[in-house]
Parts: sequence; structure tokens; C-alpha cells
Amino acid sequence: MADAKVMKDVGNRPPRRKREEVPFTWYVASGMPTYSALSGVRFDRIFQESDAIIEAYSVGHPKAVEIFGPDVRYGGPGWAGISYGHVNCLGSQLTFPKDSEVAHKPIYSSLAEGIEALQQNVDWASAGMMPFYLDLWQKLKDAFPDKDISFGGFGLEGPITTAWELRGHDFFTDPYDDPERCKEFLHLVTESIVDYAKFIRSLNGQPAFADSGSLYDDVASMFSPHTWPEFLLPFHEQFFKAQTSGRRRAHIENLTTAHLRFLDDLGLDTFDPGVTPGLKATDLRDGCHASFLWRLNGMQVRDFSCEQIRRYVFDGVADGASGVFCSLSRTMIIPEAVNRVHTFMDTAKEVAQHLSDGCPREQLRELN
Repeated sequence: MADAKVMKDVGNRPPRRKREEVPFTWYVASGMPTYSALSGVRFDRIFQESDAIIEAYSVGHPKAVEIFGPDVRYGGPGWAGISYGHVNCLGSQLTFPKDSEVAHKPIYSSLAEGIEALQQNVDWASAGMMPFYLDLWQKLKDAFPDKDISFGGFGLEGPITTAWELRGHDFFTDPYDDPERCKEFLHLVTESIVDYAKFIRSLNGQPAFADSGSLYDDVASMFSPHTWPEFLLPFHEQFFKAQTSGRRRAHIENLTTAHLRFLDDLGLDTFDPGVTPGLKATDLRDGCHASFLWRLNGMQVRDFSCEQIRRYVFDGVADGASGVFCSLSRTMIIPEAVNRVHTFMDTAKEVAQHLSDGCPREQLRELN
């Protein structure tokens, strides 16, 4: 396991709880993609069309509650989440393919171009498609006056993913071709992300400096561990330090065991490995100090039997996971998938009861 000496407090941040002290949690989340599938509203329409969003939520939400029950975290109403709001406001064009996710286009042909552009101030309220989404937000608030609808879903990513979004695949050679300019670019990218995040919080009446911070940076896993101290960690630290002195959470998919020790360098409290087939729960337990959540993903819901799902939950928690979760998708509304989601929820409740009764986590697998 990583050296315990890294578990020091940073500034005025609250002390990190030991993993064994973190209470077990579980959840299943549902949102607009599920409602769109259940209502028959074509998926791409719920990114932009108020009438489609209203229909998808009004029809799909009650169906979801009927199918999955009261224990699910139901989101919405709102447009389906777009990760590229920040880069769109910097000039990246978004496209909305039929019945598919949103796509973006890189905009900086060189590091020099990106550095020059990112040194300019941006009026986020008037940039890119932000005026459109501010108007769409108001339409939804008018349509659902009884709902507390915050501005969300026109989002941002972490420093490394954002740099790739802006530079395209050329970014993967930038640290080798021009390391100093690459670091200057990453510093400016991170400043821009932080400024955009503060603008979004201001829309929702939240303080510029938050109680906690969450980093989503999947492209970070595409960089070799030996590059992290120079080209990743300083900008992840910049991202967190500029926004919070509280607890730190991160989601990075497809890390390797060699990456895990750097999660402690960031002082993470909670880590979500997402869909990372190369890591076992025991790798995370032994490779870093952060508590972590164990995801049941869409491919597993498709491929696992109910018995395999039960074993997956019991073993994941026995092997160190502090919680389990599943985010519903458009593919999970067929009867077989619904049955497996219910198996997941029932098993999570069973695990929670065992732990509440005093069963040590490492003994859970003996009870399945």
C-alpha cells in the first residue's frame, strides 16, 4: 500500500477519514436518458428542444418510478448532460447526431494559438451556446414551477481532458514536443476551467469557493504514470486548490495499478474508477488510501446474471469498496435489465443490513 506518510492534511482541509471509517453507501441514479427511452422521445432531441424535454420527463419519469421503484435517485427535468459546455464557450463547435451523444471539435492548431486565446477574458454569459441554454433553463423553470431546477448539464471536464478537447490528438505529443509551453497551456486551461466553474456556481446562487470539489478527467489515464508528477498532478492540484479547501473527489476511468499512488498525492477523499476493467477492488484497496465506489456499469447489467450481480456486490465491498452504485442508461429498460437492477438494489440493501449488524466487510463473501 502507498506510504501512510502521504496522508497529511493540506492547508485547512478537514482530515481524511480512514477508509474503514467511511459508512457504506449505495445508490441507483436515473435521469433524462432513461426518461427519453421510456417516453419514446428521440435521444438527441432532449439536448436542445424544450418540448421534447418536457414530454420525456412528464411521460418517462412516472414510468421509471413504476418500473424501478422508490429507492432510485431520480433526476430532472433538464436537458441531457453535455460535457463540452466550457469548451463550446471557448469556441468549440458542438454537433448533435441523431439519437446519439453530443460531439465537439478541437479548435487550437498549436500550443501557441491556445496560449494566446486562453489569455483573453471570456464573458461566459454571452459565449458560445450559453445564451441558448440560459434561455432553455428559463423555459424549463417556467414549465415546472414546482421544481427547483438548477443550471446544470452544460458542463466542464478536468484539465487533461479539456486540453485534449481543445487540441485534439496532437495534445498527446505536446509534452514531448514542447514540454514548457505545454505546461503553460495546461496552467491556462485550468484557470479557464476554474473561472467557468465559478460562473456556473454563481448562476445557482452558490459561492465561488465551494465546500468540496469534484474532478472528472478520464483522458488523464492515457498518460503514462511517469509523466504524472510533471504534467498532471500540478494542474489537478491547481484545479482543486482554486475551488475548495474541503473534501476532494475524482472520477478517472481506465487507470492502471501504477497510477494509483498518485491519488494520494492529490489528497483525494473519494475516488470513482468508473468503467476500468483492468482494476480489481483489491487493487484500489491496496494501491491508495482514498475510499472508493464500485460501479455496476451498463455492460455488466447487459452481460451478468442475477447471481453474478449478487456476487459482484458482495465481493466488491468485501474487497474494500466503501459503496456501490449504478447509473441507469437507455439500455436498461428491457425486462431482463430491470430485473438485474432490482437484484443489485436488493443485494446492496442486504449488504447494508449485514454491515449494520456488525459483520466485518472481509467476511461478507461468506454470507452470499
